[in-house]
Amino acid sequence: MRWYRSLFFKIFLWFWGVIFVAMWAAVLTNDWIEEDYYRQASQRELMHLVQMMDRERPIIAEGRKLWRKFRPGWNLVAVPVDMLSQLPHDLEEFVEQAAAEDAVLWGQNDGWLMIGPLQRQNYLYIAVTRTGWQSVLDNENRWLVPAAVVVVVTLLCFILAWSLTGPIRRLQTTVRQLGDGNFDVSGLRRDLYRHDEIGSLAGEVVDMAGALQRLLHSHQQLLRDVSHELRSPLTRLQIALGIARKKDSDGLLAAEHNRIERAVGQVDALVSQILDLARLQQQDSQALQTEPRSLAAQIRLWLQDAELEIAQRKLTLQADLTADAFRCDWDWILIERAFDNLLRNAIRFSPEGGRLTVRVRIRGEKVAITVTDEGPGVPAEELQRIFDPFTQVDPARDHAAGGYGIGLALVKRIVELHGGIINAANASPGLTVTMCLPTRPKP
Repeated sequence: MRWYRSLFFKIFLWFWGVIFVAMWAAVLTNDWIEEDYYRQASQRELMHLVQMMDRERPIIAEGRKLWRKFRPGWNLVAVPVDMLSQLPHDLEEFVEQAAAEDAVLWGQNDGWLMIGPLQRQNYLYIAVTRTGWQSVLDNENRWLVPAAVVVVVTLLCFILAWSLTGPIRRLQTTVRQLGDGNFDVSGLRRDLYRHDEIGSLAGEVVDMAGALQRLLHSHQQLLRDVSHELRSPLTRLQIALGIARKKDSDGLLAAEHNRIERAVGQVDALVSQILDLARLQQQDSQALQTEPRSLAAQIRLWLQDAELEIAQRKLTLQADLTADAFRCDWDWILIERAFDNLLRNAIRFSPEGGRLTVRVRIRGEKVAITVTDEGPGVPAEELQRIFDPFTQVDPARDHAAGGYGIGLALVKRIVELHGGIINAANASPGLTVTMCLPTRPKP
């Protein structure tokens, strides 16, 4: 990156450029305000001078010290037509300009406003005051110029700030998406053409996103390949175990065979979960097989299927469901699997004689399904990590409890496919997991 394209140089140059523009405008405006300005008096201004001549006593110009006699507001000045030299220099110049244009003028000179002159008998009459400008079109509201300079400088600073914060906000959004597993970096495309530090950073983020996506894809592919390769030896082990059982007609090795069968079943279940997770990670919402069903009726059916496990643990089930008339358009096979994972986890980690709570709440176009147990809970720092694959919370939730850290990852992916979110919170005691789903997945 060339030095003159660096962000430091741009900010430095922009700062001094704005300072120069402000100083130049201030000097130019000051000179402009002090310049003499004359124009032909309007009818209203002419009538104002005539009325002053009719009702006010004029101040007679005698020497050039006339300014000391002025009162606040408009003052009527009179001078003999043959004694113009008695006027102060500014008024004399004004009268000469009016004579040259053969008109009654309105003008300003060194901050004084003047109307005139009008001749009556042998005197010239001029109205003089120190009041501010009155006409924008005639450039008399010159105080607006510094205000315009302030507006321009503010606009330039705003453009600079926006040109810096806009790309930074896009970088922030993209990095947040990367943290959520979304590798879409199209929002940074426009920043790649900047030849400064922000453009370089955007390019690094795009490269990082590509590398992370390739790494994740390789990881998922490895899991799929290993899982598929394990299928064949598992099948052979199951066949060999069946043959061994037939040969052991006396049942001398029944205990060992049972132990081998449980281990093979565990590995087979793990492989199945890994393959399901890999399949769901590649699937999108377009592939969901949705149909409208009664939410309360489905949950009651799923709870009936778990009655045996609940009874074995002597648990008390408290179900707070919504009306049967409320229907959701979901892929019910996947939703059943997600709910079943949450319910089985709650049963597994609940103390014997504890209580399970299943609650459904309708929130506009969304449904919140909550499962709460009275188990040991999860450390606060692990609440978000429990939805990552192969995450184990030790010692409360580990392999001894029958889990491998894949079930909640499956639940999270199913919820995401339906356009929802999932979160966990400690219930003191126990753990509360909530699935918040729209009633209809977004296309």
